Amino acid sequence: MSGPLRFRFLAFVFAAISLACAPPASAEPPAPHPNLRIGILAPLSGPFASGGSSFLEAATLAVERANEGGGILGRRVELVVADSQGRVETAKSEAMRLISREKVFGIVGAYLSEETIGAIEAATAARRILVVPVAATAEITDGVRRDYPRYRYVFRVSYSIPQWAAMMAEFLRQKQARTYAFVGAGIRWNRELAGALKTALSVHNIVPVYEAFYSPRNPAFEPVAVAAAAAAPDFLVLGDPGKNSVVFVKRIREGGSKVPILSVGGSLGDARVAASLPLTGPLYVQAAAWKGTSEAATRYVAAFEKRFGYAPVGYSDTLPHDAMTVLLSAIRAAGRQDTDSVISALEKGAFPGVAGTYRFDAAHQAAWGPGSPDLHGTVIQWEKDGARIVFPRR
Repeated sequence: MSGPLRFRFLAFVFAAISLACAPPASAEPPAPHPNLRIGILAPLSGPFASGGSSFLEAATLAVERANEGGGILGRRVELVVADSQGRVETAKSEAMRLISREKVFGIVGAYLSEETIGAIEAATAARRILVVPVAATAEITDGVRRDYPRYRYVFRVSYSIPQWAAMMAEFLRQKQARTYAFVGAGIRWNRELAGALKTALSVHNIVPVYEAFYSPRNPAFEPVAVAAAAAAPDFLVLGDPGKNSVVFVKRIREGGSKVPILSVGGSLGDARVAASLPLTGPLYVQAAAWKGTSEAATRYVAAFEKRFGYAPVGYSDTLPHDAMTVLLSAIRAAGRQDTDSVISALEKGAFPGVAGTYRFDAAHQAAWGPGSPDLHGTVIQWEKDGARIVFPRR
């Protein structure tokens, strides 16, 4: 067979194979997934895994409640879980996987501010809604304010760093503190919180006498605990939501210091952990909500404890639970699984949660603070027989 004839013969064969393998002209595109898929992005391994675990459990509880009520718009809600490992690049790549491979409608996550920024870039590039439940850095909502068309997909239910600082400052003012020390993990939001708290407390003439940050992965507690106690502050603010905070409290109490400690929450809000700590000095823990702050909070605590066998800490569980609840409520309010419609519902609506009612400002930040009628935060004090709510005054 000559060259031209051979070429035409092969072309005919390939064309025939293509036609044989092609779907019939009447074939319909693949059906969409029957479930409403929502991604969860949390650190399930690494130094913040305890917070990530409760994050996932609380989101699971919110989804189970929604499915028991018939789902959302007649569809069952399905969680698709990704482990951010507390790392920026991992969070970004896992967010991309949730979107491109798992085809989630939206994502609730992440946990640390650093990893959340990475997740934001992935979500906004794909035009998927990202509801931030814990991370507090200002950059998250600054993006919405600065470039709304690009970042309008991002909403935060948790308190921002300025809001967080304002709540803690008001508590310290009510306690008539004059000096304080700030100690904690050397991560982004914590350094930002230290600066914001210094500004908020300066208004009340409450001044810092010591500040230190330790590595979250390889912490050296002893010198920091000794130096913080030697500074003799009226209060020690402990900025670490992970298990390292437990070790630090033990170190400073073993050294004989009885300085009152105000923790940002997380592991120190766990009743099992508190039972193992020496309460020779006051230990206060900040939380979004606590049993007894409202009927909704009390019901949530009972449901969580029944489902998972321990009481929630009021921070790394409560806020993700509310983030998931808010997102699902917005989809229901929109009446359709359409991103633009759900964004509009989030911007205009008011969504009840465990901690209160969530309304978002122009930067898509939920309104928290001492003066907020809906979201004001809580501080509890651990005592031998359990926790007592001490802020806000009731």
